[in-house]
Amino acid sequence: MSAYLRDPDEMAAKTAVVALVDKTAYEVAGPEEFRQWADGVLPETERLKTAAFREFIRRRVDDWLLCLTVKDGHVPTPDELAEVTDWMQRHLAEFSTSRAVLAVVAGSARTKKTRNIAKNRANSRELRAE
Repeated sequence: MSAYLRDPDEMAAKTAVVALVDKTAYEVAGPEEFRQWADGVLPETERLKTAAFREFIRRRVDDWLLCLTVKDGHVPTPDELAEVTDWMQRHLAEFSTSRAVLAVVAGSARTKKTRNIAKNRANSRELRAE
């Protein structure tokens, strides 16, 4: 992580850190392991001078925390869904296998496209009922 943040090109540093966040989210056992990892990483991002880059990384961590809790069986509330980015809402619409989660996304996502993806997938016979 430190090596990424020493890159003089802050955009490249941010991109590398986001890729690491995504990779880690796919590899951890669950939300608590990811939270512990993120708690050690987020303070290091303060090295970035651009506040928008720091905020983007923080939002990405928050997105993955919600996603990992959903993967563990949590059904987000509309308020929780409103706290994540459009990117994560779309991710949940495209990859969740829970009809309950898809119903929340179909009813509460910010974009019509994401709501429609969730609605269509919720009606799929291949999903588990919850």
